[in-house]
Amino acid sequence: MVEGAKVKNEKLLEIYRTMVRIRTFEKATRELIKKGVIPTRMGFYTGQEAVAAGVCAVLKETDQIGSTHRPLGHLIAKGCDLKKLMSEICGKETGFNKGKAGPYHIFDPSVGALGANGIVGGSVPMVLGYALAHQLRGDGGVAVAFFGEGASNQGGVLESMNLASVWNLPLIFVCENSSPDVQTMLGHKINYPQISVDKISSRALGFGMPGDTYEGWDVMKVYRAAFEAVERARSGSGPTLLEFKVHQLTGNIEGSLEFFEDESMWDPIRRFRRELMFKGALNEEEDRWIRTSEELKVKEAVEYAIGSPEPNVEEALRGVFVEE
Repeated sequence: MVEGAKVKNEKLLEIYRTMVRIRTFEKATRELIKKGVIPTRMGFYTGQEAVAAGVCAVLKETDQIGSTHRPLGHLIAKGCDLKKLMSEICGKETGFNKGKAGPYHIFDPSVGALGANGIVGGSVPMVLGYALAHQLRGDGGVAVAFFGEGASNQGGVLESMNLASVWNLPLIFVCENSSPDVQTMLGHKINYPQISVDKISSRALGFGMPGDTYEGWDVMKVYRAAFEAVERARSGSGPTLLEFKVHQLTGNIEGSLEFFEDESMWDPIRRFRRELMFKGALNEEEDRWIRTSEELKVKEAVEYAIGSPEPNVEEALRGVFVEE
């Protein structure tokens, strides 16, 4: 699909469709929370779609990702079934994890989605284990650990970076940085520093791995950076740290104050749509068809989830402990 720096139109449209699917699914999920159908608050990914779509576009189904407490973008981009995903969020028996995981611990190993994680940085050491498994099997597989700027300070994350470098593991560390420093850069007056360095990617130097920082609202920059890092990992050259500056278009938890709505210049979907139309890879009719078809898929997922049965009480502890 990729020839040097050129990306075929089919791949471009696949990435665009994934971004639209994430946004559409999250919009429907917000509505279900407001209606009380989903009995919980949860973290959202609105405005960060370019990172999940761009990174996962270069992965295979047999590669793994580890997610965060804002998991929907990652899970959808990795190929999770929308009906089972919505059912799990709704706490239904037909969900991936029979309603036990809820929004913060969903996982689907069949597509390499190792799961959301309610612990900041919690999935990073887990994904490192899968990278080690790929290396031991020699199967050419890679693993990707998504985490936020706050997790970059966690001991387990830093220890994982060190071990991945020492063992030369096929692991890509993807930091999505939505820190106040990013918001200040974008012109918003928020200032409570969390990070001791200007660029989180600069920490890569201390672990002997390459690292760089990119605009996470530009999906092609994301894609090309991820492509290079994944190719490097597959070839046996070890881990990479990628930092993507991201801009959350709304409050990232439903019910919180929606800070920066309708700022189209930072909206990765609108930016990519304009770029595709400029290149002649997309027109208005095709765009309407993509959006309509994704809305239909999400509507079907919602109807499936709402119509699914609640788990039996007897199922509460089944599959939680090892049964002999």
